[in-house]
Amino acid sequence: MSKVAAAAMLPKPQVVSVADVLTLAGAFLFVLANVTSGSVWLLRTAAAFATLAVLSDWRRLAMIAKTFVTAGFVLCATSEFLLTTEKAAIVERALYQGVGFSSFLSVLGMLRYAVGRSEIIRNAAEYLMSMPGRRRYQAVKVGSHLLSLLFNIGIISLLGQMVAKATEGQDRQGERRSILLAAMRGTVLMTIWSPLGVGFAIITQSIPNLAPTAFVVAAFATAVALILVTTIFHTETTGQTDYAGNAEDREVPSVGPLAITLCACFGLFGGTLAIHAAIDVSPLVASLILLPLFALGSIVYEQRVPLSGFGHEIKGMVGNMSVMRTESAIYLSASVIGATAVVFLDGRGDFLENLNQLPPSVLASLCIVAIAGSAVLFVPHSIVVVFLAQLFGAAAFGNAHPMLLALALSLGWAAGIALSPISAMTITMARLTSTSATTIVLRWNGAFALTVMASSLLLVLAVSFF
Repeated sequence: MSKVAAAAMLPKPQVVSVADVLTLAGAFLFVLANVTSGSVWLLRTAAAFATLAVLSDWRRLAMIAKTFVTAGFVLCATSEFLLTTEKAAIVERALYQGVGFSSFLSVLGMLRYAVGRSEIIRNAAEYLMSMPGRRRYQAVKVGSHLLSLLFNIGIISLLGQMVAKATEGQDRQGERRSILLAAMRGTVLMTIWSPLGVGFAIITQSIPNLAPTAFVVAAFATAVALILVTTIFHTETTGQTDYAGNAEDREVPSVGPLAITLCACFGLFGGTLAIHAAIDVSPLVASLILLPLFALGSIVYEQRVPLSGFGHEIKGMVGNMSVMRTESAIYLSASVIGATAVVFLDGRGDFLENLNQLPPSVLASLCIVAIAGSAVLFVPHSIVVVFLAQLFGAAAFGNAHPMLLALALSLGWAAGIALSPISAMTITMARLTSTSATTIVLRWNGAFALTVMASSLLLVLAVSFF
């Protein structure tokens, strides 16, 4: 890599704010409460720290986050005074669930601090981009699917920067679009099964009868099938531009960095499931334990940090939790809002009981359609998933068919990302291609999303009969 590129990757000095310290303290107490099955006061203190963290950073929050936090606070306070003890306890448990989601997203900021500086990941992406012709689309799609386990949507930005640099001053908009669509589609399908995704955390935390390890296996197999199907029907032409190297360095990229990165991905994946099994905690709690250690370890390995530099790197990791503050605030509140809605519906006579009497295949299909449909209408797909998980997770449908419900929610989550004009992936694509989000959703990605939806509906219909 050139010195200029390497210099561009150097992190900006991180400032640890009061909100960061409160967030870290809340996450620690949440983990401690779950590992030790400790007092409910640990969870209450964790919730207080998480709430104070949001309030102390209020000015930096996006308007949508402020709206959700305000609604969540009002509903949580109201439930304490107006609901019965039993129903108020449901809302309180949802608050603790929201603390877990919020902590998880904040810890992902630590991981971003590490992988955002990684020259190994950049070199792995260069290897994918060095594939010729039609193979390039396939390599980028599959590679992005796996690399996004670590880098999430950052892989789209990384590839976008590489494409922009290689085609600077040239009229190659179609070629840029094809590469970025491959990256986006691969990343979208990763959200179906990734134990490091917030969708996975929501689903596994909300369905008590779900076996997380079995779900990962089933979801991964589903994602592989969708990669094959969508590649057959939606492969783009990527052109012949040489994206790897530059005028000063034309060496063919090595497969080594890609192999190292994939080993790290599988190690993180395996480590999360191992902690989950070893100490009998949820995958969410296992991720909260492992991610900070993994992020610090990757920095030490790649940056050769001396012992005296550990403090600086830890400070940088903690300070980088702030990049996820808006998302953390939304998910802290979403569980409370969803639980309150479920409690309200539960008071509408036999509505929920009658709803759960519908055939499982119908309910699963309705979940997918509801998530995808709301996404097109600018409703955050994540909020709908939280609501449906709260609605069905511990009800008759979720208790009798946990795997079917989990697959429906995860497939709906992926379709929702692809169809949402306000999803982070779509917004990133719009910025990198100077195109409107609605054009990306309806014209560029519409057929892909419909294929994912149709395949998902066929899958849940098939699963419901076994």
